[in-house]
Amino acid sequence: MLLGILWRYFFKYYMKITVYFLSSIIILLFVIDLDEMKSQMDWLPGYSSYECVLLVLTRIPLIIQQTIPFIILIINMITFFNINRKNETVITRAMGISIWQFLSPFLIGSFILGMCMVLIINPLAVYGEKVGRSIVKKWAEEKKHVTIPWAHIKDKQKEIFISADNISEKEKILSNVVVITINKEDYSIIRQNAEYATIDHKMITLKNVNNYKHGSNPLYMDSVIINYFSKIDVFDQFNGKLQSVSLYDDIKNIIYADKTNTFNSNLSETKFYFLITTPIMLIAMTLIAASVSLEFNRSGKLTITMIYGIISGFMLYTTLIIMKSFGKNGILIPTASASIPIISTISLSILTLLRKEDG
Repeated sequence: MLLGILWRYFFKYYMKITVYFLSSIIILLFVIDLDEMKSQMDWLPGYSSYECVLLVLTRIPLIIQQTIPFIILIINMITFFNINRKNETVITRAMGISIWQFLSPFLIGSFILGMCMVLIINPLAVYGEKVGRSIVKKWAEEKKHVTIPWAHIKDKQKEIFISADNISEKEKILSNVVVITINKEDYSIIRQNAEYATIDHKMITLKNVNNYKHGSNPLYMDSVIINYFSKIDVFDQFNGKLQSVSLYDDIKNIIYADKTNTFNSNLSETKFYFLITTPIMLIAMTLIAASVSLEFNRSGKLTITMIYGIISGFMLYTTLIIMKSFGKNGILIPTASASIPIISTISLSILTLLRKEDG
């Protein structure tokens, strides 16, 4: 009975601080990013203040998704400091409640926040980035500096690189298309410029095509069909250029992974595993905060405690970025690159907490 009352008290207290802190972070991000976007984009011909505000709003979920581990670390350290300052930790431990019962509401709260990141913030970040890109493209009015994405399709016979000025995913149509085909048998290279292209499963149909091949005269053709054997959709290749990729797109890319294209398979799997391990990563950050903050009860040195926590969290976050690069480039398998830093951090934090509890 008493344990349940304490559990609900600490859980509500943790959620309240989290909401306050995240709200402050979002407001601060909005103000800073709005000023930055105005200074960078106001020279574009189609710029408008209203759309600039919309652009900043679409960027916030992506920024939160990328920085949430460090944010959760700071939130937990603030929470534990406030609890320590009121001697609530000492009173709770004096009642015979173990450190794991004391930490359970914070760990479960972090797990719930991680699930919200995966199921709510991630889709918002993906949609927001697409909307933001369309706004910037509208402002730029097809200026040269706008980045044109390329899709790469690879099978046993050939490699195909596709680019287009305009991409309509809904109608499966590309406009002002450039296709470069590399034949692996004789290493010949063909460049095809087409007015537009339609893409069906395993087939690309080009219309009004100019063919260019080394040693041959340019050849105009009304229509050209290119067959390919990749299971990944071409439009998924274009979407892969986004910084954030939807959980559901990642699942599809893994299920239909083209094993002949190792790079794209590793890229999709690494993004997927790092995304679904977000709740566990936030638990690891909570344990780091607990392992350093509980030292405050003995040392009484808040500054040292905060420095230890920030350095520990920064090291974990940096390690995660490095391991993510290893996974994307195939140096480590995606599951290992996502799990090794989290498991090692949780293990070290638990060991530290056990030593503190034993005295």
